[in-house]
Amino acid sequence: MTLPEMLVSMMIMLIVAAIFGAIMFQVQKGYNRESDRSQDNDNARQAVEELDREIRSGNVLYDPAQENDPTNGVYPGMSLRIYTQSNANTRPGFRCVQWRITSNQELERRAWPTNWRDDPGTLVSGWRIIAQHVVNRTDSPQVTAFALDNSDSAYGNRLVKVTIVVDDNPASGQEVRIQSSVEGRDTTFGYPNSACADVPPY
Repeated sequence: MTLPEMLVSMMIMLIVAAIFGAIMFQVQKGYNRESDRSQDNDNARQAVEELDREIRSGNVLYDPAQENDPTNGVYPGMSLRIYTQSNANTRPGFRCVQWRITSNQELERRAWPTNWRDDPGTLVSGWRIIAQHVVNRTDSPQVTAFALDNSDSAYGNRLVKVTIVVDDNPASGQEVRIQSSVEGRDTTFGYPNSACADVPPY
């Protein structure tokens, strides 16, 4: 084999290697993007499923638009508070449950019994992370996470629109948005609207 033939062969091999490398890079990039999207989808769905279970047992749903305590990370439309009754033996009785989306892109939850102030033995739970990479607050424009749907009077302030937006890798531009409308319990028999008005310290 002559030197020119060897040089031509090497050039062809380099071109083939470059094309193959570019194809492999695109395949890996696509795989990573789909993997991120799948994780985001799972994260958002698990969060909405947990919210769904709690809200459906809710007797009083406080208007998320009125939730406003910025010093403690509670912003209108980014926090939800309910008065609920669980039928489970592990969490019996009436209690208050609150969610918030933090500036750290976390959806957090805490709960407390309605008699937390009267009974020193009652436990006010700490904030527990339900989902990460929740970008409702950091999106531009912001995406309201919780809203009472008053468009149908038949529901009587018992329908909550939940929108959770998750993005694990903003560089990929693959946000996942899960929306759900959840109906609380029928409150025709009436429940005290002030039950969860007394919010424990954060």
